[in-house]
Amino acid sequence: MTNEKKTVEVQLNRNLRSDVNVVAKCHFDLPVVVDVPKNLDDGTPFPTMFWLTCPMYVKKVSTLESNGMVKELDKQLQSNKKLNELWSKRQKSYEDERNKKYKSSMNLISPDGGVGGTLKSIKCLHSHLADELVTGLNTIGQIVLENVGGCNCNEPCVVDGNKNINWRSEW
Repeated sequence: MTNEKKTVEVQLNRNLRSDVNVVAKCHFDLPVVVDVPKNLDDGTPFPTMFWLTCPMYVKKVSTLESNGMVKELDKQLQSNKKLNELWSKRQKSYEDERNKKYKSSMNLISPDGGVGGTLKSIKCLHSHLADELVTGLNTIGQIVLENVGGCNCNEPCVVDGNKNINWRSEW
C-alpha cells in the first residue's frame, strides 16, 4: 500500500474499496482530493470522479449541508438562469470526462449523471468542492469554497501514517 493511500484511509477512517490517485494536496502535502474510478474493485458504480478526503473540508462542508445550503442552492438553480446554465454545463462535461477517462471493456454498470451522480439537483456539496479544487470549473464548488475558505489547519491531520490527535478543524 502506498503512503498516500494509507493517508487517505486514515483521513476517511476506513479502508478504500479501489485504487485512487491523489489529485489535490494541502499546504502540508497531504491529500485533499482523490480521483476514484467509475467502478470500484468489486464493480460497484461510483458516480463521483473526485472525492474529498481532507477532514477539515469535510467537516466544514458537512456544516454547510446541515445548515441547508444544498436546498438553498437548489432553489437558486431554479431562479437564477445563469447559475443553472453554468451548473448544467459542468454536470454534463463532468459526466463526459468521467466516462471518457474510465472506459471499461468489462460489462460493468456505469454510473450516470454529473457531479455526485445527478443531473437534477446539487445533492452533495463535498463532490462539488472536490471538483472545483481539482478543475476550477465548478460554479457550485466555487460558492462552497467561498463559504469555507482555504486550507487553514495549523497542524497536519495525519502524521507518520496515523491520525494526529492534536489536529483540530477551525473556522
